[in-house]
Amino acid sequence: MFASGVAPASDEAVVPLADVLAAIRGEGELPDRAVAITIDDAYRSVYTVGYPRFRQRGLPFTVFVATDPVDGGQADFMTWDQMREMAEHGVTFANHGATHDSVIERRGDESRSAWFARVRADVAKGARRLTEKLDPLEGVFAYPYGEYDEATAGVIADLGLIAFGQHSGAVGPMSDTRALPRYPMAEAFAAMDDFAIKVASRPLPVASVTPWDPVTSSRRPSIEVTLAATDARLERLTCFVGGQGEVAVEWLEERRRFAVAPEKDLTAGRNRVNCTAPAASGDRFHWFSHPWVVRPEAE
Repeated sequence: MFASGVAPASDEAVVPLADVLAAIRGEGELPDRAVAITIDDAYRSVYTVGYPRFRQRGLPFTVFVATDPVDGGQADFMTWDQMREMAEHGVTFANHGATHDSVIERRGDESRSAWFARVRADVAKGARRLTEKLDPLEGVFAYPYGEYDEATAGVIADLGLIAFGQHSGAVGPMSDTRALPRYPMAEAFAAMDDFAIKVASRPLPVASVTPWDPVTSSRRPSIEVTLAATDARLERLTCFVGGQGEVAVEWLEERRRFAVAPEKDLTAGRNRVNCTAPAASGDRFHWFSHPWVVRPEAE
């Protein structure tokens, strides 16, 4: 699930992802509480469970498709015919790569140039198969597993793609299109009380994050976040690390720049820090999330 604070216009609405992309590019406006629904991978349950419910309610959504499992006829994935049926009723499909391999995984003694070439080829194959089978939403890519690093994010950006991760947050005019956030809404993240807070959230206007690269060998990585002007109540800025709860925020420059880090060792793999601050009025929150991917060599 994706919440956007881009170019507010009027009322809340569930909108097609294409409308969000247009607003990001400065080609349109969105309602204040616009939400776009996205689903990764193209599992069969999207067709059998999700699609009938969304269609009954008239809700648009986008599926990011990993094309190799579909081409291979894997039983737990949708078929191209099922996706074409869904497309006839307004569902859109977009690129999730061909193999669903993480873009940050460098193979054996693979050179940096070979690694980048493989990532580009995988993204290009996914785009080609979607175009051959459907009329996909172009110009957008979702990272498999939500994983990226600064180098491969640059590769995706060089391809002219707006990319989505799986870290939390609303999108606004200052959001980095190399890795836009999306709120997960499944399993441990599916509580309806939390859902109401998430869909009402606004982006925290982040001017820069240092280091931006989420891949780290440190068990307690620190980031410095520089903010643009905001009416958020920054005196109540609070940060949380997954599995650790609230952690300390160190203000390096009052109401302008802060540092945050885990207070206990992170586990290997995907982690994140979420920072929120109340809006100036009402019960909404400004939200920022940064992912960390701790590599096995950190163990």
